[in-house]
Amino acid sequence: MSIPSPEKPYGDPIRALRGLTFTAPAGQVTGLVGANGAGKTTALRAIEGAIRATSGRIEVLGIEQGAARTAPPEGLASVPDPHGYPEHWTAHHVARLRRAAIPGFSVRDFGRRLRSFGVPMDRRLQDLSDGQAALFGVSAALAQDPRLLILDEPLARLDPLARERLVDILRDLLARERRSLLLSTHDLDGMDRFIDHLVVMADGVAVLEGSVEDLKDDFLVLGAPAPATQGNDLPGLIGPEEISGTTWALIAAEDAVGLDTETQLHRPELSDLVTYPLRAAASRARTHRTTKEGTA
Repeated sequence: MSIPSPEKPYGDPIRALRGLTFTAPAGQVTGLVGANGAGKTTALRAIEGAIRATSGRIEVLGIEQGAARTAPPEGLASVPDPHGYPEHWTAHHVARLRRAAIPGFSVRDFGRRLRSFGVPMDRRLQDLSDGQAALFGVSAALAQDPRLLILDEPLARLDPLARERLVDILRDLLARERRSLLLSTHDLDGMDRFIDHLVVMADGVAVLEGSVEDLKDDFLVLGAPAPATQGNDLPGLIGPEEISGTTWALIAAEDAVGLDTETQLHRPELSDLVTYPLRAAASRARTHRTTKEGTA
């Protein structure tokens, strides 16, 4: 998928997504994870219909999306980063705007959710804390009664307590109201108990995808003496890194059968499922650049 370059809006477009394919299962939290510049926000904007994909197919809530539109598909609501409203506005301003612009937006539900979260309706947005601002955006989106909620870096500016509170609130909403959630993030702190389905992105493609629990069963974190991992003694290592004489890497569980007793193996955490594939993708990109430079 290509989009115009911000630096050269009339020049050659940037190829932002390169055959990206993933599914966000209904009723679950899908985490779109990757480093800055991986293409997460572009993917979300394409799903929302804000930008048009130059190829491929996007289906939202069972309906295939076509050309770019000015509003998200029916049943979908999003909370961008940042929220995008004038800083001197209050919740009353936002409520009036969204009621006029978005069919089905409930001012009553918006106010009820803000009160339940302890966010004042008469306070200017610039005077809200980061945690209150995040809850404000979520409240405005949920007042549309969406089946799919999209959050772009919702935890980026939150302190640990505000982050934990927002995660608990969103998890409770999914359990009680049977909604689906798709969020992009590069910060995994506290996400182990939140994300059900993982999509790891690098350079516009998905380098790993699946149920978090299935991925934790399918892979192991390996630690082995560095000499043992040189050459082809241990094929199939994903994102190996040597630390103090020990090579650490991700490995498929089936490839770990029969390894010697000096090899350490343990079940991966969510951060392992992200870090090692991203390291492997970065290594492939460096090799590709070196090869191109060598043949230029």
